Amino acid sequence: MHLINFIMFFLIAILIYFGMHYFVYWRIANGLDLSKDFRNIIKIVFIVAGISFFLSHLFGKSFWSIPFGWIGYVWMGIISIALSVFILQMIAAWIFPSYARLATQIAILLVVVVSGFSLANAFWQPRIKEIRIPIGKLPAELTGFSIVELADLHLERLKSAKWLESVVEITNRLNPDVIVIVGDLTDEDIRDKPGFVNALKRLSSKYGIFAVTGNHEYYHGLEAYYDLCDSLCIIVLKNNHVMVANSVEIVGVNDETGKGYPGGGPDLDKAMTGCDVTKPVILLSHQPTHFKAAVKKGVDLQLSGHVHAGQIPPMDLIVMLFFKYAYGLYKLGSSFIYTTSGTDIWGPPMRLFSRSEIVKFILIPAKS
Repeated sequence: MHLINFIMFFLIAILIYFGMHYFVYWRIANGLDLSKDFRNIIKIVFIVAGISFFLSHLFGKSFWSIPFGWIGYVWMGIISIALSVFILQMIAAWIFPSYARLATQIAILLVVVVSGFSLANAFWQPRIKEIRIPIGKLPAELTGFSIVELADLHLERLKSAKWLESVVEITNRLNPDVIVIVGDLTDEDIRDKPGFVNALKRLSSKYGIFAVTGNHEYYHGLEAYYDLCDSLCIIVLKNNHVMVANSVEIVGVNDETGKGYPGGGPDLDKAMTGCDVTKPVILLSHQPTHFKAAVKKGVDLQLSGHVHAGQIPPMDLIVMLFFKYAYGLYKLGSSFIYTTSGTDIWGPPMRLFSRSEIVKFILIPAKS
């Protein structure tokens, strides 16, 4: 069943991906009224760049997987941005047909500028955000209890161990009581990559490091992820909870992708069995869903990731349409959910309207 679903997903993704290519090619070729020779050149560029992503995976862990991987991911971002821009170009050309050529030239320039800025913006170090969360159930002696959230690091061969070391250094400097990793830590088995493993070993907090699964943990080997976390003393919460500092309940649920896998998908009822809801309850859930149900169960703060704040158009618009809590802090009653933009990126190394981030939450008593 998993194989059939994967094949269907893969085929649909390929149709969409190369459909994007055809649309952008069609708008450029017709908008500039290009000759046959120029059209053929663009076709070759689009085909070679478009299949680079797939070639990088065919090359496995060989040297060639890295350059093809970078080309493939950057091109994926460019074509995504181009799709958004040329949809606007098509509308402009329809309204002002006599300016179709000019609209095409402006669109090409805009794609270049936006893509260049998005590449540069993604290479900034994650910004540090500090958010105070008022919780009525917080004991006075735990005022200032801090939680640092990491999410969506997507560690794999194209990522830098040196970059991860800087993330760990920043996180440790925040002196957290608890570190939480809300899914998508890895995109492949990194147990044989000492740079990543040694960096993660240096993560330090007063009461421990807790994690949950993201969708990518299922794609790239669940048991390898569990084994990695065990070796790093990272406690993976699998629809269960733990109490820290004798006063704070940390609850973790499996990702939605876990449905049909051993251990199953998210089960909040199971996760909160025996949970003392008279104490502050922090829920770790990779995807920013089921917040209302969590509030009814007594959750005070839900921490999520997954959507990356969209990274680039049109994904930023799509995630806002499909996720009610797409990015930032939201409140329901006296409870909160925070969806992070992620500590790093997935796929195209690009961000337009967002930045990667490391978020520190400071718990404070709620004012009566």
